[in-house]
Amino acid sequence: MTAADTALLSLNQSLPWQEEQWQQLCRLLNSNRLPHAIMLSGGEDTGKRHFAERFIQRLFCTTPVNEMACGECKQCRLYLSGGHPDFKRIEPESAGKAISINAIRELSEFAVITAHQQHWKVVLLAPVEALTLNAANALLKTLEEPREKTLLLLIHDQLATVLPTIRSRCRVVSQGLPPPALVREWLAEQLGDVSGTVDELLARAGGRPLRALAFAEANTLDDIARFEQVLKQVQAGEAAPVSSAAAFEGQPLAQLLEWLLAYYSRQLIHDAKTGRVAVPRQFAFYDLLLATRKKLESKTNLNPQLILEELFLSLSQST
Repeated sequence: MTAADTALLSLNQSLPWQEEQWQQLCRLLNSNRLPHAIMLSGGEDTGKRHFAERFIQRLFCTTPVNEMACGECKQCRLYLSGGHPDFKRIEPESAGKAISINAIRELSEFAVITAHQQHWKVVLLAPVEALTLNAANALLKTLEEPREKTLLLLIHDQLATVLPTIRSRCRVVSQGLPPPALVREWLAEQLGDVSGTVDELLARAGGRPLRALAFAEANTLDDIARFEQVLKQVQAGEAAPVSSAAAFEGQPLAQLLEWLLAYYSRQLIHDAKTGRVAVPRQFAFYDLLLATRKKLESKTNLNPQLILEELFLSLSQST
């Protein structure tokens, strides 16, 4: 799961925007029609990993209550302890790294052995777009030769390319951004209905509920405000771009880039509303931001601090 899923939610907590899909999978399970491979597809921090972990526990549970894992039986306790012998997690060794062919070979070996507990065997692979090409091709064999009572649960976070041959062998469950009104109500309950904060959190989080919740827990709005203040100073020529970028060394580039994109997008929208004509270098800088995001999604080895310095230099020349 993502850090937001792990730290902020318990597995017995359901998310209201996932109820229909939850019931759909439970019906398939109860009628013995559950597919051997499911891909949960959609943006990050909408709850896909939480959904996956809850459903895996439901699969293992021997005494479910109202389609929810009981949390008390032997199978639940094994899973919650992180030591269930019939569960395997496949993910990058660290953030931004690829899933290698060796990991998929381990998955394939796991898939063919007999279940220790005589129930389900489950593999959770996340995110599927982190697979190397060789690893993706190796995964196909396991997908093509499903074993009884074995489920491969794949998480797809980004719009990056996933091999059509993998996608076609999975039942795809799309989990896009949930309805804003539903998320707003849920987030208000989690935060104790902090006046004026919920809408801003959701706006800053791009409508992603678990990201908004994580922002609230970490006081991220304050961090964004400080970052934007530096951006304004760089843009106005009141601060040196390179030394300003150095102040954020070590922070996740993807997060800073998202904040920078939001900041600059608001500027372009404001200029359009007030009748100010944007100059070519403003659009060139916006294109640079989009191109940088695409580079990050490609998993290419990059120097984050050098990229941030280049962005700050370009920002200082964009007006």
